[in-house]
Amino acid sequence: MSLAAAFVRVSTGSQDETSQVKAINRAARERGITIVKTFRLKGYSASKGTQEPALREAIADIQRGEYETLIVTESSRLDRREDLDAQAEILLVIRSAGGDVVSLTEPNFGKTDFAGRIITLVAQHANAEKSKTVKSTSYRGMTMVRDNKALHGKLPTYWKTKGKRYAKQAYCADPQAVNDVYVRIARGESVASVGRAHDLYNQSIRNLIRFEAHHTGVIECSYTYEGVTEKWIHEVTPVVDSALWWSANKVLDANKTSARVNKGGRPIRSPATWLSGILPCPGCGGKLYINASLTPAGNPRTPKLYCAGTPKKRLSCKRFNPCDALPVIELVEEMFGGDTTEILAFQRVAGNAHELGELKASLRKIQARLSATEDDDKLDALITERKAIKARIEEFVVVPDNYDYAPTGQTVAERWISGDESVKRKMLRAVRESLGMILALHDGQPRIVIGTDPQGATAEADGIVDLGDGLCFRRHTSQAA
Repeated sequence: MSLAAAFVRVSTGSQDETSQVKAINRAARERGITIVKTFRLKGYSASKGTQEPALREAIADIQRGEYETLIVTESSRLDRREDLDAQAEILLVIRSAGGDVVSLTEPNFGKTDFAGRIITLVAQHANAEKSKTVKSTSYRGMTMVRDNKALHGKLPTYWKTKGKRYAKQAYCADPQAVNDVYVRIARGESVASVGRAHDLYNQSIRNLIRFEAHHTGVIECSYTYEGVTEKWIHEVTPVVDSALWWSANKVLDANKTSARVNKGGRPIRSPATWLSGILPCPGCGGKLYINASLTPAGNPRTPKLYCAGTPKKRLSCKRFNPCDALPVIELVEEMFGGDTTEILAFQRVAGNAHELGELKASLRKIQARLSATEDDDKLDALITERKAIKARIEEFVVVPDNYDYAPTGQTVAERWISGDESVKRKMLRAVRESLGMILALHDGQPRIVIGTDPQGATAEADGIVDLGDGLCFRRHTSQAA
């Protein structure tokens, strides 16, 4: 029984290659061929040659003797470039490596006899002509889209299209939700929090915020044909004002810091309590977790704090004896539930630099509208408005924005009591990373000590505890329970 590889390719991600796989497998069984490898190229354009690396890999496999036949449903799956020499070169290399190409719809394709060579040349020429026809047809349709100034391109979340195929009009399907996203981000709420509120991925939120048409009302579309890029303007209804758009984008720019990157580690999918995985092990510095599962008999265990080592190895150091978790939980509840320290917000207290940014955003909106406006009266009004804004920008005297911590009216205790488990974990992690927090045992009784060195000696701490989302609190003295 001979060995072969199946070569399956579709041009776009929306197409399905299942039918090709079934046809090749059926033909292989009928011919007594065993398929040992399948190349699945989804979204690979043969007219652009993006499938060539996979072909080179198949040639290397044939040279190593892993199989001797490459099976395709039709020759256009293998290659469709306009360069016939490049197509022929691939076939010759396969033949010189001792392999063969089988096309289910073209029995003589790739054969070395005279008739086979003629069939191969005709098929290659037909593939190239088909590629030209597809490009020409696509461009003909795209010229209709361009002439109608219709939409071409991707849209962010909450946007949809309506209208016929060559005259699609984009519109915001939920302006209220879009405005809510912008307001939340502009106020300093985290992207992850907004994503949870709207059931969206973080990147979808970022794409939504960066979409300039939300305030300009203009989408710049483009299409490239034979090396020439054509551009046109697609008009939509603005959703947010320029000041809000600028504020939200400013927050995203400010969040691009090294502190925001993924630091690795293995997250807890379902922690037993908000304390699990927070405290360091006194023996090895790893993590203390809570075991509150059921016994083999189905009875609830007494919650115990035990060492699970570092996130990478998850092995106990055996130097820390598991202790009851409930007294430790009560200590932390008492400590944070009775803390009257004020929660602060990092916010602007003086300055007008933000107003200059809003003016520049408004100018960008007008400039975008100018290229899409054909009415003379509207054009004159836009030019007048642009002159006025440019004059304000030129005369603007910048007073640098001054940011400082200001009370929000909420205390640590209020935030702790009203927060859910994720809020409590976030507060504990912030205190641990900012000031240090350890579990100490004194005469067999647990104590939570904040602001300590590794040996447990209490030290004065006068630092900011960053809670994220622009919130923090200042702890003046270390506290122990």
